[in-house]
Amino acid sequence: MKLIDLIYPSNRIVSIVGTSKNAGKTVTLNEIIAQAGDRGISLALISTGRDGERRDVLTETEKPPVFVRKGTIVTTVENAIKPEYAGIEIFSVTDYNTPMGRVVIGKAVEDGYVEISGPYSSRTIKSMCEDMMAFGAKLVLIDGSLDRRASAAPFVSDGTILATGAALARSQDLVIDKTMHIINTYSIPSVERGEIRDLAREIMEEGKTGLINEDLSITYVDTLTSLRSGSLIAGYLTDSTRYVVLSGSATTDTIKDIMQNARGEIQILVKDGTRVFIPQRDLHMLQKMGLQLKVVDAINIIAVTVNPYSPEGYYFEALTFLENMRRAVPDIPVFDVMQGGSGYDY
Repeated sequence: MKLIDLIYPSNRIVSIVGTSKNAGKTVTLNEIIAQAGDRGISLALISTGRDGERRDVLTETEKPPVFVRKGTIVTTVENAIKPEYAGIEIFSVTDYNTPMGRVVIGKAVEDGYVEISGPYSSRTIKSMCEDMMAFGAKLVLIDGSLDRRASAAPFVSDGTILATGAALARSQDLVIDKTMHIINTYSIPSVERGEIRDLAREIMEEGKTGLINEDLSITYVDTLTSLRSGSLIAGYLTDSTRYVVLSGSATTDTIKDIMQNARGEIQILVKDGTRVFIPQRDLHMLQKMGLQLKVVDAINIIAVTVNPYSPEGYYFEALTFLENMRRAVPDIPVFDVMQGGSGYDY
């Protein structure tokens, strides 16, 4: 089985998120592009920043370019359309500006390399994905990253491919440990009761922090953000509080303050796993304190890809790394993209 079999047709918009720079995200992207091309799937590409350039502008390391086939729809910026790259027929010039010019949507008129770019805003990413599907794409791939994790949000994409590799740490065990923490964060379960999900979604859509009480009444907290507001939120807790709804991010300090002042069993709700910013050690500590953290919208992790090579010159034994990662995440398919991203037997 190949990656594309897990992705399409059950998903229309898929994000590819790297655990770190050089984790193999672009290799994963290129592998999916090739597999989609072999199946004749009309493809579109967008990035939450910039990808496809030959050299990383921050680290000055060589990067694998993004190769597309004729007919692929791409979102890029004006200054990234270069003579040495594939020609682009422009469909739309958007109102979104970047330091490299306006973001445009077009179609590759020949096989070749491209730079893909796009907005940071999750709503704008979603809107442009819908525009590309209106231009004929059957599958949209979003190039994301862990520091621009909005692309993995269920509001934006139907599912996420997580790319990890040796570049994350020099120790194979540490790479697996760090990757597991990200997977666990992304895999936080959704709140069970449908009426609670609906109430929490209403609170979040208003951009507020609120408490859902035992009788399903709502108490709003007088704060513009949940960040560093744990002690303020704690002051609103009563014996009847059952859920604390955070419209923003969940951080260690905020959750710890809430839990230390809870008067009974409560659940803390966030929109999805991309809103959780809690280090691994802190998460273990909070769980020992009895943390019940749930999401309104669960993230669908389609697969994990591993890259055993680091640009710093060290590498892991490929088969051992692949097998160890598969043992660590038995419920999620794992592929070695350096070996073609295929052959997963389950």
